[in-house]
Amino acid sequence: MDFPKSYRIELKNPTPIEYDNIRNTTGWDKLDLATIEKGLKKSLFSVCLYDINKLIGFGRIVGDGSMYFYIQDIIVIPEYQRKGFGRIIMNEVIQYLDDNANHNSFIGLMVAEGVEKFYHKFGFKTRPTSKPGMYLVYKKTL
Repeated sequence: MDFPKSYRIELKNPTPIEYDNIRNTTGWDKLDLATIEKGLKKSLFSVCLYDINKLIGFGRIVGDGSMYFYIQDIIVIPEYQRKGFGRIIMNEVIQYLDDNANHNSFIGLMVAEGVEKFYHKFGFKTRPTSKPGMYLVYKKTL
């Protein structure tokens, strides 16, 4: 995908207002700004995708930074969906895991219904219905 000059990736947390705005495009439950700020500060990794100065996509990882990593908030606002931006965000997330996850670390995520195939492309497996979400056991060459 050609990356237009107006787009940029920043490896950082969005502001609480930016995060609130992008969540609102998805119909996710409303959170107050203090809760958002506290939560974002606990991120292990965050990636923001901007079109000029507008946050159009976001993803982050939370967890203990050693054994368990959980992919959270992979969001692309509706008018930018199905254009490869989710893949760009996930590539940054996977790069972080390549650099920081250990052999046999557990990588988990909760997935919205109907988008499982997107995560399958990155090696994630769907868990049995008794255990919701998706997972990947990270393998590093020893």
